[in-house]
Amino acid sequence: MKLIFTVFSRETSEAMRTFIAVELQKDVQNFIGEYIDSLKNIVHDVNWVRPENLHITIKFLGEIPDNIVNKITEAISKTASGYGPFSLVLSNLGFFPSVNAARVVWIGADGGIDHLLDFFHDLENNLEAIGFDRESRTFSPHLTIGRVKKDKKAKIPDKFPEFGQVRFDVKGIALIKSKLTPTGPIYEKIYEGELTQPPMENLTYIEHIDHDDF
Repeated sequence: MKLIFTVFSRETSEAMRTFIAVELQKDVQNFIGEYIDSLKNIVHDVNWVRPENLHITIKFLGEIPDNIVNKITEAISKTASGYGPFSLVLSNLGFFPSVNAARVVWIGADGGIDHLLDFFHDLENNLEAIGFDRESRTFSPHLTIGRVKKDKKAKIPDKFPEFGQVRFDVKGIALIKSKLTPTGPIYEKIYEGELTQPPMENLTYIEHIDHDDF
């Protein structure tokens, strides 16, 4: 268990905006950041995610009082203790809800998602036990890389750079605090639950299959 932030005010019980996520290693962030740069000149009216903010959201908790953070970290730790490290593969560019009416630009999670889906379901059970509602929508792991600006319509060209794929290892699950600012969100990791069981498969070094030049 790695506790990064433990000072909570039980008297003021200030609220914080939080979510639970898989963080990406620095070189994976940089690799995807280079791909985002290749899209900026051909896909306009999009607020692109900064490389250091890239993550895979497992569950958005919203505004929570800081005096229940310990309960949340215990739920994460309990879930994480039943899993070992595993690999994930990111590949393929997608648009939500569709390419012609895109509001979100994302990269799909492919290989290794069975482990992440199992983790999500166990986490849901442990969070429900402390009062959180279960998700009404099916969990579909993905990496958001951009959001179309309000009142704008992004024109997606017929041809755009291929992403290729990147494989990386997941060794912990993070609780992250989000502060919204006019220039974009600022994220702060306040806890990380380490996956303490033996590896669930043969782990790989971080592997890039380069995206095509455009």
